[in-house]
Amino acid sequence: MAQSDGAYARAIDAAFSGGRSQGSSLTVQRARYVGGVAALVALYYGAAHFGYMFSFSGPIAAIVWLPVGVGIAFLYLAGIQFWPGVVIGDLLVNDYSRLPFGSALGQTFGNLLEVLVATLLLQAFARRRSLNGDARGVWGILVAIAIGTGISATIGSLSLWLGNAVDTNSLARVWRTWWLGDFSGALLVVPLALAWFRPPDSAMRGWRLGEAALLLAAVAACSELAWNTSQPLTYIVFPLLILTAFRLGPRGATLAVLIASAFAVWATTHYTGPFDTHSLSRGVLDTQLFIAVASVSTQCLAAVVCERERFARSLWESRARLVKAADTERRRLERNLHDGAQQRLSALMVRLNLAAQDGGHPPRAVLEAATAELAATIDELRELAHGSHPTVLTEQGLAAAILDLAQRSGVPTEVLAVPAPRLPRSAETTAYYVVAEAVANAQKHARPTAIQVTARSSGGVLRIEVRDDGVGGAIGTPESGIEGLRDRVEALGGTFEVYSPMGHGTTVTARIPETAELQ
Repeated sequence: MAQSDGAYARAIDAAFSGGRSQGSSLTVQRARYVGGVAALVALYYGAAHFGYMFSFSGPIAAIVWLPVGVGIAFLYLAGIQFWPGVVIGDLLVNDYSRLPFGSALGQTFGNLLEVLVATLLLQAFARRRSLNGDARGVWGILVAIAIGTGISATIGSLSLWLGNAVDTNSLARVWRTWWLGDFSGALLVVPLALAWFRPPDSAMRGWRLGEAALLLAAVAACSELAWNTSQPLTYIVFPLLILTAFRLGPRGATLAVLIASAFAVWATTHYTGPFDTHSLSRGVLDTQLFIAVASVSTQCLAAVVCERERFARSLWESRARLVKAADTERRRLERNLHDGAQQRLSALMVRLNLAAQDGGHPPRAVLEAATAELAATIDELRELAHGSHPTVLTEQGLAAAILDLAQRSGVPTEVLAVPAPRLPRSAETTAYYVVAEAVANAQKHARPTAIQVTARSSGGVLRIEVRDDGVGGAIGTPESGIEGLRDRVEALGGTFEVYSPMGHGTTVTARIPETAELQ
């Protein structure tokens, strides 16, 4: 009975200790959540009052509204669950003495919706490709920010109009200034946060720090020269922005744009520089357009440079893997020939020599054994050569080979399109192996119910797409078949992509130049 009571006591103690552990974990999670919301409130509030302090933000409109960029970047990097921080921060920064209460609440609702929509769009774009150092990723950022800020400008302007804070004649101008202010603020903060969120890589260390400091100082000097005069010297900073994007990539580009934009905003708010005109609205518009054009062009250029560097590095790596694979395959063939066909042929030669030394006609049994040995040797050589180029591909072309592959597939495979004419051998062979490997991988790992294959030839490029409705989540490792396909395609100067979100199937896309030959 004592043992039973002891076991019962231990069970009760374990249950309570488990409960304490779970409670402690929940406490930590709640503390982290509250801390995250508080951090977002502080950043949002600080960014707004920074603008108020330097007079480039106001209760109705702003040259650049930095809090929107802070909100989008924070929710994207830390998690969208911290959205209450945007609401609290925006309510704290509203100027209720200059705005009707209803209009202020409408602004807050529009600002919250703006940040949420832009963040969700960024997350959707990020599932397909990186938002940092990728040209199409930069356009994804622009689209997300443009849509989100358009929502805020519309709701905010209508709230002001309904609250009689602005009249009908100025509604369009307020909307334009609002949208460009939010758009410019997000363009300054979001790319900067994405570029600098992770620690600097080796490209920004060592001797390049001196180059970075020199380029950024040159951007500041040119900006000072351009914005301290009424002469048309505004765009002399652009060559340095371009050079910074080329040399320092997205990290340096975001800093350079921030420096140039700070000089532009400072000059406009202090009524100096080339944008100081008789119309304040025109000066604000010119400054906003300068910031937008400088940011978009510099970020796109930096992303294109990163893409080219990444592609060149990937191409060298893939060629190194191809050389290694070719060397491995050569040694395998040498070993198989030495251990198989060569040994059989040597044995056959010895047997025939012995028969010749006996004189006369060789016995029937010797000839039959020699025939069997030759047949086995031929079979071994056929096995060694099997799979290098399927017969249907060599004789009938890619279209017939894809249709034959679909018919033999263990999963229902629909061929949506195939190229009618014959294509160069290298393009057809590479395309065939892309389709064959993608279909085989889908059957082995994805558990699909259907596969679709599309092969189209247009403008000198053969585009292959293999789509399945399986489990998704395909990841290419250095030794995987996916990376082998990538090497084949990139060796011809093409591109290879895999889009495989968990639970939504896999799409393999290859673009192969038809006139390229493997170097």
